[in-house]
Amino acid sequence: MQRLFNSRKILLDTQDRIATQKKIKQPSDNPVGFSRVQRLHESLRQNEVFLKNIEESEGWLENSSNLLEQVYQTIVDARIEATKGTDAVTTTELRASLAEQLRGIMDEIVATLNSTYLGKNVFGGTITKSATPFELNDLDVTYHGDDQFIKRRISKQVNISINVPGNQIMDTGIFDTLKETITALENDDVDALKAAIENMRQSEKKFLNINTVYGSKIDNLQLIKNRVTRTNENFQKFISQEEDAVLEEEVIKLKSEEIAYQAALQSTSQIMELNLMNYL
Repeated sequence: MQRLFNSRKILLDTQDRIATQKKIKQPSDNPVGFSRVQRLHESLRQNEVFLKNIEESEGWLENSSNLLEQVYQTIVDARIEATKGTDAVTTTELRASLAEQLRGIMDEIVATLNSTYLGKNVFGGTITKSATPFELNDLDVTYHGDDQFIKRRISKQVNISINVPGNQIMDTGIFDTLKETITALENDDVDALKAAIENMRQSEKKFLNINTVYGSKIDNLQLIKNRVTRTNENFQKFISQEEDAVLEEEVIKLKSEEIAYQAALQSTSQIMELNLMNYL
């Protein structure tokens, strides 16, 4: 009877593995394999968190980089327009018109830098929910954010900063040179205008450097994302190898166990039919 019950249990266990497609569900199934699977699951869950952080960081960086590129192109356009005022044939009225045009460009730059992403100020440092980070008063720009970085953990050892604090933009001197350029145009001062345009070129380079740095971060983040994705695929493969039942093998085993169980039933039936009268 004990052997019959054992045979029945083996048959039911095989049926259960086929139904669930899992060969390890609890520690008693395979203590070593169960422990290994648990560690792999934990590593996979941790990597999924890192992957989510990477995707969020990627979105923030791409948005920031696009905004910086817009501002950079606007600055270039402003310099090109201002250069028209250095021609000897340019009239005072035209320089005044150019000055007004650059004032509009300055408004556009400030508006772009006050953009939000997911309801947060992009260039306000860690002050993301208060008033807009940049305030334009006539030709003076004031920064109301801080110089702190927003960081995200993208692996066990690596944190990445995903924002451009507005103080870095202020440090390029772009607003000072725009003010200098507009003032020279309004004063009809060609020499001062030439000096201001040269200063604007230097501010352009500094601004471009910021954009280049954050553009390279996007590339690095993509490499890390690819690596984490491949690692997760490997984890899932290893978990499957340890945990999943091979249906072809289990079906063959089920047939074998069914035959053994049927034989055990017949044998038990014959034994249970015997009584003392069979020996008289």
